[in-house]
Amino acid sequence: MIDIEIGRTRTGGRTFPVAFRIAFVEEWDLCTDHGSKVRLMREHNLTRATVRNWLRSRDEGEYEAQMAPAAEKRSLRRMENFDRAEFNRLRKENRELKHKLAQSEAVQEILGKAYELLEGITTSSPNEDPTEIPVTLLSANEYARWLERNKLS
Repeated sequence: MIDIEIGRTRTGGRTFPVAFRIAFVEEWDLCTDHGSKVRLMREHNLTRATVRNWLRSRDEGEYEAQMAPAAEKRSLRRMENFDRAEFNRLRKENRELKHKLAQSEAVQEILGKAYELLEGITTSSPNEDPTEIPVTLLSANEYARWLERNKLS
């Protein structure tokens, strides 16, 4: 049985010191018999989620960080204001870059289609005079003259 005093929050919830958590996790690792882990959780009135969080914290090395000297203490899950600001700046920059990438891809697609169209126009009819401007590129006046010349109007 672990003999460390458990505290209470202002709302009446239980708080567990780091020493208790470490001792509990060590005892948890020693439980090998069928049902011994459930028995241990019931002895201390703990939920599976709480134990899972403690095991994850142990695996991530948080307990070592919390037991380090005060200058080195800092939760691995807690971000400082500078880190939070940098994270938000990078998130915004990422959004902007994704938007620019989408625009660039759209422009590239349009240019590819324009190239295919122009390639198709220049190679579409070998019977036409190569010096003649394709009909699709004529101005309105040139198009009217082209219609008269080809007796289509």
